[in-house]
Amino acid sequence: AGDKTCVAQWTINQYTISFNSDGGSEVADITQDYGTAVTAPAAPTKEGYTFIGWYPPVPQTMPAEDKNCVAQWRINQYTIRFNTDGGSQVADITQDYNTAVTAPTAPTKEGYTFNKWDPPVPQTMPAGDKTCVAQWNINRYTISFNTDGGSEVNSITQDYGTAVTAPAAPSKTGYTFNKWEPPVPQTMPAGDKTCLAQWTINQY
Repeated sequence: AGDKTCVAQWTINQYTISFNSDGGSEVADITQDYGTAVTAPAAPTKEGYTFIGWYPPVPQTMPAEDKNCVAQWRINQYTIRFNTDGGSQVADITQDYNTAVTAPTAPTKEGYTFNKWDPPVPQTMPAGDKTCVAQWNINRYTISFNTDGGSEVNSITQDYGTAVTAPAAPSKTGYTFNKWEPPVPQTMPAGDKTCLAQWTINQY
């Protein structure tokens, strides 16, 4: 028997912010009451990419609806460097992650034949810088001796750069051995060589 006022009673709603990491590491959903402060999650990670933010941005307070935030990524560039171990210079390759890599032209090195790169040059750019070191096979060369009618002298075949022992002088009737032309090298050169005997005629 009198006026009355009825007051509405409310239950606050909860909403969810979900995260699509677009191939990156998983990020847990955030479910909270409407209007409460939202703490943005730790950034996800993704091989070969740098995280640059969420779209739409994570709100500072929980909105009055569910929301889905999608990770935005920037592709990384990495560098393959080449250590030629004394060979000709090979330029670095810097490219986006996972793009196709074309192996460089093989370097050259005096007295050696290029074998391979260790580790091998990858077919696609890996998610990290890499250094490939040239592997070489040492070459063998031959010094031949033309005695110009004198006694035979065996050829010398050895690895490049190794010490060479000059052979015993040949002999030739009526002549005295003078020298080899060109002179016998002290170490094996990076190429075959022929040394010609030089003689001084004897007087009797």
